[in-house]
Amino acid sequence: MMFNDLKIDKLKLLYKKKDVAYEQRTEIKDWLEYYFPDCTTSCQSGFIQHNITPTKIIRPKTTTKIHNLQMPSEKELLNALDDITLHNSQVQDELKSTLIHLTKDIILQKPVKEYISMLSEIPYSNFDVELKSSNSEPSLYLHHNYSVDSQESCKFLIKFYNKVQQFYKEHGHYKCQLYKPLTLKEIELVGNAYIPKKKILNLEHLNILRIEIEYHETAKIKPIIKELNPSADCLSLSIILNALKNKNFYSTLDKVFNTTLQKYVFSTNTKLQTATAELSKVRQLACKLYHESGLTCHYTAVANELGLANQISEINSIIRKIMPDSDLYTELYNTLFSSDDKPESTEEEQRIRDCNPCNSRTLKDILLIYDVPIWDDS
Repeated sequence: MMFNDLKIDKLKLLYKKKDVAYEQRTEIKDWLEYYFPDCTTSCQSGFIQHNITPTKIIRPKTTTKIHNLQMPSEKELLNALDDITLHNSQVQDELKSTLIHLTKDIILQKPVKEYISMLSEIPYSNFDVELKSSNSEPSLYLHHNYSVDSQESCKFLIKFYNKVQQFYKEHGHYKCQLYKPLTLKEIELVGNAYIPKKKILNLEHLNILRIEIEYHETAKIKPIIKELNPSADCLSLSIILNALKNKNFYSTLDKVFNTTLQKYVFSTNTKLQTATAELSKVRQLACKLYHESGLTCHYTAVANELGLANQISEINSIIRKIMPDSDLYTELYNTLFSSDDKPESTEEEQRIRDCNPCNSRTLKDILLIYDVPIWDDS
């Protein structure tokens, strides 16, 4: 997939020069330049460093890199990294990743600048906020303030910018030659902008927000290593290759990406706990179900049709405390997280979720839990 699908836009590989034989170093560099023609290499203080862009890997039957809008399959990346590390377990242990950029491209209904403007007005904790502008197109940078001494902290930067304009600036046109065809769902999103027979996507009139998280150099890229191998002291290529073989590397990175956004940018769950702290556990459950549905605007309309506006207003007043009163925010939040796997549910939560989420019965169940508690646990 291309939209709302995780991509690795940069990967830094590092190893000690003295730990890898000269012949092996030469082979590694040759393979890197074969798969990643834009790879850069440097040597400093006894370390060899390679920077690659996985989205720009040379695909089968192609000889040139075109763009960074589609990620290769896990098998394609596995084959490339296996060749680059010479199928040698010792080399795979020696090569470490010390920097990784994760991205997602989101199609939205309105101009990207409106979403960036909205996000720039939200108060953020532990971030230096930087709003940049180029040719009237804004970009939002959130620099995380981290403690070098903290075992849990991690240095990272979150960026929001207009991917269409960036593509045009780099290529001088809007027509993107895709590596792989779009899915039916994606074709519905882009409409006539896509020419299936030629696999060409005209980006000109699409509103594509790119969200990029740059996990910077630290002893451990903590959020990622914690998920892949908590006992490891670094993110070695052997760990990455093992995750690719098990077909869970991309899904793990996707989880880390979404968790970072939910914790630091869209941290509504924590706010919801605070906003409902004075309510009974039953009413907290109703608010949680209502919020997690991602359909608050839809349910408000249903409530009005059913004559239940008064009953829904109290829950809506709580939701407004934790989410900006903005259709832009709601759309962006739902686009990013509505399909995420939810935590394991209680029997009551699951019964509600199993209902069709777009009907009045589900709404009535939520209101029943909120207004007529089965038991009093206040």
